[in-house]
Amino acid sequence: MALAWTVDIRLAEHFRRESHPDFLHKTVSFAEVFAHGLGVAWLLLTVYVLDVHQRWRLPRVVAAVISAGMSANLVKLIVGRIRPRELAVGQVWDSFVGWFPRFHAEIRHGLGANDCESMPSGHAAVATALAIGLSLLYPRGCWLFACFAVLAAAQRVESCAHYASDTLAGAALACLVWAAFFDRRGLGRWFDGWEAKAAAGSQAQASHTEAGQTEPTRSEP
Repeated sequence: MALAWTVDIRLAEHFRRESHPDFLHKTVSFAEVFAHGLGVAWLLLTVYVLDVHQRWRLPRVVAAVISAGMSANLVKLIVGRIRPRELAVGQVWDSFVGWFPRFHAEIRHGLGANDCESMPSGHAAVATALAIGLSLLYPRGCWLFACFAVLAAAQRVESCAHYASDTLAGAALACLVWAAFFDRRGLGRWFDGWEAKAAAGSQAQASHTEAGQTEPTRSEP
């Protein structure tokens, strides 16, 4: 994230001034589905409907994705940074406007509260958290989910809604959230226990159903 600060302003100016191929614009625009709340909800609902055997693992994924998004929104309320589409100066430090942007003087200079909540990117945090969660469910697709998350983050930069460093900050925040959900000293232990019980119940039900299907029928005398 710190290294990205060196190119934040140049990238923002490039995407504000330059036009790009329509294919590139559409590709990253559609990728926002992977980071938007409604899109994520539909994707997870699809997993729930189609993959019956892994439903017991979904609560941890859903909780981590929601927590990543909420954590990013909380940090936005604390760290004030002007979004690229609203920044009129050319220095990276000028994009930071202090703590608690909703109460900062910049808002009285024609900027709304949302205009000063660029860091971190909530979309990038949600997309990264979702990519990690889906990779746990389907390890063979981890590279694909990572690509979706990168494209979703690129959409935020291409649309001048966030700087590149904002998306990296959101991704890092999502990783920290997932670390908390894996930590055996806290949330990880609770989810591990719950998932073990749910998995045992699911296997028992599957065995009972299979036994019922293979039991021979008795013929009437």
